[in-house]
Amino acid sequence: MEKTILLTFDDAVTSQYHLVAPLLRRLGFGATFYVCRFPDAWRAAHSRALLSAEQLKELSDAGFEIGNHTWNHPDLRRCDEKTILREVDELDSFLIHAGIPKPRNFAYPGGPFAENAAKLLASRGFLSARSTEQRTFNKQRDDWMNLPSFPIQGENPHRFYDTVARAEGDEAVCLVFHGVPDLVHPWVNTDFPRFTQYMVYLKENGYRVMSVGDFLAE
Repeated sequence: MEKTILLTFDDAVTSQYHLVAPLLRRLGFGATFYVCRFPDAWRAAHSRALLSAEQLKELSDAGFEIGNHTWNHPDLRRCDEKTILREVDELDSFLIHAGIPKPRNFAYPGGPFAENAAKLLASRGFLSARSTEQRTFNKQRDDWMNLPSFPIQGENPHRFYDTVARAEGDEAVCLVFHGVPDLVHPWVNTDFPRFTQYMVYLKENGYRVMSVGDFLAE
């Protein structure tokens, strides 16, 4: 019976390019990288920590999916329609200008499902929107605009192993990582050696590890 893992990364920090992507390529794993740019002042102060347009284009050209995570990373539940559309469209324009295909999949900033945004996202052509509701995802049963996932970070490995054990048959598990490591958002940090152990475990135990887009297209 298939065991499917949807592997996702948020916030486009540099370790995803320098460390994560080469490891995933060696293992033959797919993944979705959800991109945001953050407010101007924060981005200026932390520019070295964020992936450039050129690096994102390289990830896309290597076969990884690039998703939309808004421009400024606001809580969409507190945004009006105009703001939501501006946040999405600005990030799309940034990626398209870099030569990256328009994203088909989205991730809610901060994780919570924003019901007020779901129809607007669908109107912009998004096929799915990932939340951080911690349950498995069955694409025949569940709402694709509220695709649940499990954030993985910190030093306790049991959360990872207990979570991936839920993947069975039609029940896929979507994982969320941030930086590996994440020096600017240490509360969502995952050390690279620990992350490597996780990925090797998935490989050795016969999991399918893929992007959101590839899974939904099956």
